[in-house]
Amino acid sequence: MNKEQNINNEENMDECSGELIETVEFILTPPKAGTRITCSDPEGFDQSPVPEIFSENKNYDIDTIISGGKKRKEIYFKRYSTLEMYADETVKKGETYTVFGKVKAKPGYIFNDPVELIINGEEVSSEEVEDYSLEGDSFTFYFDIQAE
Repeated sequence: MNKEQNINNEENMDECSGELIETVEFILTPPKAGTRITCSDPEGFDQSPVPEIFSENKNYDIDTIISGGKKRKEIYFKRYSTLEMYADETVKKGETYTVFGKVKAKPGYIFNDPVELIINGEEVSSEEVEDYSLEGDSFTFYFDIQAE
């Protein structure tokens, strides 16, 4: 290995280094019966309402995107079976809705692969936690939640 290759390897290792996060916890608010979910963008950037999710940990959060000049959390109501966004639907009490989200670590932190994801006190199956970034600082998840 020449000196240039060694420097590149060290840079790649630095990109993946940071304090390791092994467990991620969120509280997800169930959708309310009667709420209308709207969306005209196939990517979901204009979906409304945005699922409400919170964490008390300051080392990670739901990632954000900017679309149409507006900042929004990268979390959506999305059908797991077809990967389509819920677009024109009224939430029904007791029905199950799938939420898709992207979690991003704050600078200086990376996620264990696999990370233990807990939502509303329930451990999410590792099969529903996926798409870890090469840098180890983000991943996506699916979670089913029942409407109130």
